Amino acid sequence: MRSAFLLVPLIVGCYTYRPLPSTGPETGTRVSAELTDQGSIAMSSQLGPGVTQVQGEVLPSDSTALRLAILTTANNRGIESDWQREQVAIPVNALGRLEQRRLSVGQTALAGGLAIGGLYAMYRLLGGPAIFEGSAGHGSSEGS
Repeated sequence: MRSAFLLVPLIVGCYTYRPLPSTGPETGTRVSAELTDQGSIAMSSQLGPGVTQVQGEVLPSDSTALRLAILTTANNRGIESDWQREQVAIPVNALGRLEQRRLSVGQTALAGGLAIGGLYAMYRLLGGPAIFEGSAGHGSSEGS
């Protein structure tokens, strides 16, 4: 049972998007790209009308365009659409802000600690080790 508690931090993970280093994203990095107004218009035939935000994994790119395997897009009304890793090349001049997905150690530790605490409290409220002992021998000798 104790080993199950140790797995909780591995399951619970909190992520945030942070500005990329000036070197640009590496292949396989998960990014969130905000399009410029002109970029949104220029990319509407590939991404859909009014798309202002794109999230995906970076594919091998060059200096003229960022190639992504797109996971989600969001339009100017905030409506998100799921994608199936379709590949799209976004011209560099169509990009506004570009951020990288990173594990938030502090938030993950807090969420993991709360999850472990909640599981332990439930374990104790339900009887602790006794819940795993079963009911063998309870009430089986009556009437003999």
